[in-house]
Amino acid sequence: MLNLPLISFVVTSYNYEKYILKTLESIKNQTYKNFEIIVVDDKSTDNSVDIIKQFIKDNPDLKIQFIEHNENLGQLKAFQTGLKSANGQFVSFIDSDDVIVKDYAAAHLKIHMATNVAFTSAQIIEIDENDNIHTLHSPSSPQTNPAMEIMELGDLLNIDIEHLNFKILDTKSAPFGGWFWSPTSSAMFRKSAIEILLKYKETDNWKICPDKFVFNLANLIGGSAIIYAPLIGYRRHKLNAGNSTYICGNKRYNNDLTTKLNIENNIKIRPLTLKFIIQERESFYKLFGKKNTAKLFLTVVFSIFYVTKQILKF
Repeated sequence: MLNLPLISFVVTSYNYEKYILKTLESIKNQTYKNFEIIVVDDKSTDNSVDIIKQFIKDNPDLKIQFIEHNENLGQLKAFQTGLKSANGQFVSFIDSDDVIVKDYAAAHLKIHMATNVAFTSAQIIEIDENDNIHTLHSPSSPQTNPAMEIMELGDLLNIDIEHLNFKILDTKSAPFGGWFWSPTSSAMFRKSAIEILLKYKETDNWKICPDKFVFNLANLIGGSAIIYAPLIGYRRHKLNAGNSTYICGNKRYNNDLTTKLNIENNIKIRPLTLKFIIQERESFYKLFGKKNTAKLFLTVVFSIFYVTKQILKF
Protein backbone atom coordinates (compact mmCIF):
# COMPACT_ATOMS: atom_id res chain seq x y z
CA MET A 1 0.00 0.00 0.00
CA LEU A 2 1.32 3.45 -0.91
CA ASN A 3 1.88 6.04 1.80
CA LEU A 4 1.24 9.76 1.69
CA PRO A 5 4.46 11.83 2.05
CA LEU A 6 5.73 13.03 5.40
CA ILE A 7 6.24 16.79 5.66
CA SER A 8 8.92 18.22 7.94
CA PHE A 9 8.21 21.69 9.32
CA VAL A 10 11.52 23.22 10.39
CA VAL A 11 10.77 26.17 12.67
CA THR A 12 13.77 28.46 13.09
CA SER A 13 13.52 30.28 16.41
CA TYR A 14 15.38 33.32 17.68
CA ASN A 15 13.99 35.74 20.28
CA TYR A 16 10.38 35.71 19.13
CA GLU A 17 8.76 34.78 22.43
CA LYS A 18 5.70 36.86 21.54
CA TYR A 19 4.97 34.86 18.37
CA ILE A 20 6.50 31.37 18.57
CA LEU A 21 3.47 29.74 20.22
CA LYS A 22 1.13 31.06 17.51
CA THR A 23 3.50 29.69 14.88
CA LEU A 24 3.55 26.23 16.44
CA GLU A 25 -0.23 26.20 16.94
CA SER A 26 -0.78 27.04 13.26
CA ILE A 27 1.31 24.01 12.29
CA LYS A 28 -0.50 21.82 14.78
CA ASN A 29 -3.83 22.79 13.23
CA GLN A 30 -3.03 21.63 9.69
CA THR A 31 -5.72 19.66 7.87
CA TYR A 32 -2.99 17.41 6.45
CA LYS A 33 -1.81 15.37 9.41
CA ASN A 34 1.26 13.44 8.24
CA PHE A 35 3.89 15.88 9.44
CA GLU A 36 6.65 16.35 11.97
CA ILE A 37 7.91 19.54 13.61
CA ILE A 38 11.59 20.30 14.13
CA VAL A 39 12.25 23.43 16.17
CA VAL A 40 15.77 24.83 15.97
CA ASP A 41 16.49 27.55 18.49
CA ASP A 42 19.47 29.72 17.60
CA LYS A 43 20.47 30.62 21.16
CA SER A 44 17.51 32.80 22.09
CA THR A 45 18.00 35.10 25.07
CA ASP A 46 14.30 35.62 25.82
CA ASN A 47 11.67 33.09 26.97
CA SER A 48 11.34 31.35 23.59
CA VAL A 49 12.91 28.09 24.78
CA ASP A 50 10.57 27.80 27.78
CA ILE A 51 7.55 28.41 25.54
CA ILE A 52 8.72 25.77 23.06
CA LYS A 53 9.32 23.21 25.78
CA GLN A 54 5.88 23.86 27.27
CA PHE A 55 4.26 23.42 23.83
CA ILE A 56 6.04 20.07 23.44
CA LYS A 57 4.90 19.01 26.91
CA ASP A 58 1.31 20.02 26.13
CA ASN A 59 1.26 18.12 22.83
CA PRO A 60 2.64 14.63 23.46
CA ASP A 61 0.86 13.23 20.40
CA LEU A 62 2.76 15.45 17.96
CA LYS A 63 6.03 14.38 16.36
CA ILE A 64 8.37 17.11 17.62
CA GLN A 65 12.14 17.41 17.79
CA PHE A 66 13.73 20.31 19.65
CA ILE A 67 17.31 21.29 18.90
CA GLU A 68 19.18 24.12 20.63
CA HIS A 69 22.30 25.75 19.22
CA ASN A 70 25.00 26.44 21.80
CA GLU A 71 25.70 29.79 20.15
CA ASN A 72 23.98 32.13 17.73
CA LEU A 73 24.93 30.79 14.29
CA GLY A 74 22.41 32.50 12.03
CA GLN A 75 19.36 31.35 10.12
CA LEU A 76 21.05 29.42 7.32
CA LYS A 77 22.83 27.26 9.88
CA ALA A 78 19.48 26.72 11.60
CA PHE A 79 18.09 25.62 8.21
CA GLN A 80 20.90 23.09 7.91
CA THR A 81 20.40 21.79 11.44
CA GLY A 82 16.72 21.22 10.81
CA LEU A 83 17.24 19.76 7.34
CA LYS A 84 19.79 17.28 8.67
CA SER A 85 17.25 15.99 11.20
CA ALA A 86 14.25 16.03 8.87
CA ASN A 87 12.65 12.68 8.01
CA GLY A 88 10.11 14.05 5.55
CA GLN A 89 10.19 13.89 1.79
CA PHE A 90 9.16 17.56 1.83
CA VAL A 91 10.48 20.36 4.04
CA SER A 92 9.17 23.83 4.92
CA PHE A 93 11.30 26.34 6.81
CA ILE A 94 8.92 28.40 8.94
CA ASP A 95 9.95 31.67 10.59
CA SER A 96 8.90 31.76 14.22
CA ASP A 97 6.98 35.01 13.83
CA ASP A 98 4.79 33.82 10.94
CA VAL A 99 1.65 31.66 10.92
CA ILE A 100 0.39 29.27 8.26
CA VAL A 101 -3.24 28.70 7.29
CA LYS A 102 -4.84 25.33 7.99
CA ASP A 103 -4.61 24.10 4.38
CA TYR A 104 -0.99 25.18 3.87
CA ALA A 105 0.44 21.65 3.83
CA ALA A 106 -2.38 20.18 1.73
CA ALA A 107 -2.17 22.93 -0.89
CA HIS A 108 1.61 22.75 -1.24
CA LEU A 109 1.61 18.98 -1.42
CA LYS A 110 -1.10 18.95 -4.06
CA ILE A 111 1.03 21.12 -6.37
CA HIS A 112 4.11 19.02 -5.64
CA MET A 113 2.19 15.91 -6.61
CA ALA A 114 1.12 17.57 -9.88
CA THR A 115 4.65 18.75 -10.76
CA ASN A 116 8.27 17.74 -10.21
CA VAL A 117 9.64 21.11 -9.10
CA ALA A 118 12.25 21.57 -6.39
CA PHE A 119 9.98 23.85 -4.38
CA THR A 120 6.65 25.64 -4.28
CA SER A 121 6.04 29.14 -2.95
CA ALA A 122 2.64 30.57 -2.04
CA GLN A 123 1.26 34.07 -1.76
CA ILE A 124 1.28 35.79 1.63
CA ILE A 125 -1.24 37.52 3.86
CA GLU A 126 0.05 40.75 5.38
CA ILE A 127 -0.46 40.71 9.17
CA ASP A 128 0.81 42.88 11.99
CA GLU A 129 2.14 42.09 15.44
CA ASN A 130 -1.41 41.76 16.79
CA ASP A 131 -2.57 39.26 14.11
CA ASN A 132 -4.62 41.86 12.27
CA ILE A 133 -4.93 41.19 8.52
CA HIS A 134 -3.94 44.18 6.37
CA THR A 135 -4.31 42.63 2.91
CA LEU A 136 -4.37 39.32 1.05
CA HIS A 137 -3.14 41.05 -2.12
CA SER A 138 0.42 41.74 -1.02
CA PRO A 139 2.93 43.50 -3.28
CA SER A 140 5.52 41.19 -1.68
CA SER A 141 3.89 38.20 -3.42
CA PRO A 142 3.65 37.30 -7.11
CA GLN A 143 0.16 38.15 -8.36
CA THR A 144 -1.87 37.10 -11.40
CA ASN A 145 -4.44 39.90 -11.44
CA PRO A 146 -4.67 43.57 -10.41
CA ALA A 147 -6.87 42.38 -7.53
CA MET A 148 -7.81 39.04 -6.04
CA GLU A 149 -11.25 37.54 -6.27
CA ILE A 150 -13.64 39.27 -3.90
CA MET A 151 -14.59 36.97 -1.03
CA GLU A 152 -16.93 37.02 1.91
CA LEU A 153 -14.99 38.27 4.93
CA GLY A 154 -15.67 35.05 6.80
CA ASP A 155 -14.11 33.04 3.97
CA LEU A 156 -10.81 34.92 3.72
CA LEU A 157 -8.74 32.06 5.14
CA ASN A 158 -10.64 29.24 3.44
CA ILE A 159 -8.44 28.06 0.58
CA ASP A 160 -10.05 26.27 -2.37
CA ILE A 161 -7.40 23.56 -2.65
CA GLU A 162 -9.47 21.71 -5.25
CA HIS A 163 -8.98 24.52 -7.77
CA LEU A 164 -5.50 25.87 -7.12
CA ASN A 165 -3.89 28.07 -9.73
CA PHE A 166 -0.12 27.83 -10.14
CA LYS A 167 2.73 28.72 -12.48
CA ILE A 168 5.98 26.81 -13.03
CA LEU A 169 9.26 28.77 -13.12
CA ASP A 170 12.74 27.80 -14.30
CA THR A 171 15.99 29.73 -14.73
CA LYS A 172 14.70 31.28 -17.96
CA SER A 173 11.50 32.68 -16.47
CA ALA A 174 13.21 33.28 -13.11
CA PRO A 175 16.92 34.02 -13.84
CA PHE A 176 19.40 33.08 -11.14
CA GLY A 177 20.01 35.73 -8.53
CA GLY A 178 16.67 37.51 -8.91
CA TRP A 179 13.67 37.34 -6.61
CA PHE A 180 10.38 35.91 -7.89
CA TRP A 181 8.82 34.36 -4.79
CA SER A 182 7.31 35.19 -1.42
CA PRO A 183 9.41 35.12 1.81
CA THR A 184 10.81 32.07 3.60
CA SER A 185 7.70 30.60 5.24
CA SER A 186 5.84 30.55 1.93
CA ALA A 187 7.83 27.63 0.53
CA MET A 188 7.86 23.85 0.63
CA PHE A 189 10.95 22.08 -0.72
CA ARG A 190 11.48 18.63 -2.11
CA LYS A 191 14.09 17.41 0.36
CA SER A 192 16.04 15.49 -2.28
CA ALA A 193 16.50 18.73 -4.26
CA ILE A 194 18.10 20.72 -1.43
CA GLU A 195 20.10 18.15 0.55
CA ILE A 196 23.20 19.53 -1.20
CA LEU A 197 22.66 22.56 1.06
CA LEU A 198 24.09 20.50 3.92
CA LYS A 199 27.48 20.72 2.20
CA TYR A 200 27.55 24.51 2.34
CA LYS A 201 30.10 25.60 4.94
CA GLU A 202 30.19 29.41 4.78
CA THR A 203 26.87 29.95 6.54
CA ASP A 204 28.03 33.25 8.05
CA ASN A 205 27.41 34.76 4.62
CA TRP A 206 23.68 34.17 5.05
CA LYS A 207 23.00 34.64 8.76
CA ILE A 208 19.95 36.74 7.86
CA CYS A 209 17.70 36.53 4.78
CA PRO A 210 19.05 33.14 3.65
CA ASP A 211 15.94 32.60 1.52
CA LYS A 212 17.64 34.61 -1.26
CA PHE A 213 20.37 31.96 -1.49
CA VAL A 214 18.28 28.85 -0.79
CA PHE A 215 15.41 29.71 -3.15
CA ASN A 216 17.75 30.58 -6.02
CA LEU A 217 19.84 27.45 -5.48
CA ALA A 218 16.74 25.25 -5.43
CA ASN A 219 15.30 26.92 -8.53
CA LEU A 220 18.66 26.44 -10.26
CA ILE A 221 18.59 22.73 -9.44
CA GLY A 222 14.96 21.88 -10.11
CA GLY A 223 12.72 24.83 -10.83
CA SER A 224 9.84 26.11 -8.73
CA ALA A 225 6.12 26.78 -8.78
CA ILE A 226 4.18 29.82 -7.62
CA ILE A 227 0.90 28.93 -5.90
CA TYR A 228 -1.61 31.72 -6.40
CA ALA A 229 -3.26 31.31 -3.00
CA PRO A 230 -2.42 33.15 0.26
CA LEU A 231 -1.19 30.39 2.57
CA ILE A 232 0.87 32.21 5.20
CA GLY A 233 0.40 35.13 7.51
CA TYR A 234 3.60 37.11 7.00
CA ARG A 235 4.08 39.26 10.06
CA ARG A 236 5.54 42.74 9.86
CA HIS A 237 6.82 44.08 13.17
CA LYS A 238 9.64 46.23 14.44
CA LEU A 239 12.06 43.34 15.00
CA ASN A 240 12.02 41.63 11.60
CA ALA A 241 13.70 42.52 8.32
CA GLY A 242 10.34 42.75 6.54
CA ASN A 243 9.15 45.54 8.83
CA SER A 244 11.08 48.06 6.77
CA THR A 245 9.48 46.88 3.53
CA TYR A 246 6.59 49.15 4.35
CA ILE A 247 3.36 48.53 2.43
CA CYS A 248 1.80 51.78 1.33
CA GLY A 249 -0.83 51.51 -1.37
CA ASN A 250 0.51 49.27 -4.12
CA LYS A 251 4.18 50.01 -3.45
CA ARG A 252 6.93 48.75 -1.19
CA TYR A 253 9.25 51.20 0.51
CA ASN A 254 12.57 49.87 1.79
CA ASN A 255 14.55 51.81 4.34
CA ASP A 256 18.26 52.34 3.73
CA LEU A 257 19.30 49.33 5.81
CA THR A 258 17.13 46.92 3.83
CA THR A 259 18.20 48.47 0.54
CA LYS A 260 21.84 47.97 1.56
CA LEU A 261 21.15 44.34 2.50
CA ASN A 262 19.41 43.66 -0.81
CA ILE A 263 22.29 45.16 -2.79
CA GLU A 264 24.85 43.14 -0.82
CA ASN A 265 22.88 39.92 -1.40
CA ASN A 266 22.57 40.62 -5.11
CA ILE A 267 26.30 41.20 -5.38
CA LYS A 268 27.47 38.18 -3.42
CA ILE A 269 25.02 35.46 -4.47
CA ARG A 270 26.73 34.58 -7.77
CA PRO A 271 30.36 34.40 -6.62
CA LEU A 272 29.36 32.52 -3.46
CA THR A 273 27.28 30.01 -5.43
CA LEU A 274 30.04 29.46 -7.98
CA LYS A 275 32.53 28.99 -5.15
CA PHE A 276 30.17 26.47 -3.54
CA ILE A 277 29.88 24.44 -6.76
CA ILE A 278 33.65 24.45 -7.25
CA GLN A 279 34.49 23.53 -3.65
CA GLU A 280 31.86 20.79 -3.47
CA ARG A 281 32.11 19.66 -7.09
CA GLU A 282 32.53 16.00 -6.15
CA SER A 283 29.23 16.13 -4.26
CA PHE A 284 27.58 17.91 -7.19
CA TYR A 285 29.03 15.33 -9.61
CA LYS A 286 27.66 12.50 -7.48
CA LEU A 287 24.16 14.00 -7.32
CA PHE A 288 23.81 15.59 -10.75
CA GLY A 289 26.66 14.29 -12.92
CA LYS A 290 29.55 16.28 -14.40
CA LYS A 291 27.66 17.52 -17.45
CA ASN A 292 24.72 18.80 -15.45
CA THR A 293 27.02 20.36 -12.85
CA ALA A 294 28.72 22.26 -15.66
CA LYS A 295 25.29 23.45 -16.83
CA LEU A 296 24.45 24.67 -13.32
CA PHE A 297 27.76 26.52 -13.14
CA LEU A 298 27.31 28.19 -16.54
CA THR A 299 23.71 29.14 -15.76
CA VAL A 300 24.95 31.10 -12.76
CA VAL A 301 27.73 32.71 -14.82
CA PHE A 302 25.43 33.79 -17.64
CA SER A 303 22.83 35.13 -15.22
CA ILE A 304 25.01 38.22 -14.91
CA PHE A 305 23.35 39.38 -18.14
CA TYR A 306 20.03 39.46 -16.29
CA VAL A 307 21.55 41.80 -13.71
CA THR A 308 22.97 43.98 -16.45
CA LYS A 309 19.55 44.32 -18.06
CA GLN A 310 17.99 45.23 -14.72
CA ILE A 311 20.60 47.92 -14.12
CA LEU A 312 20.14 49.39 -17.59
CA LYS A 313 16.42 49.84 -16.91
CA PHE A 314 17.18 52.48 -14.27
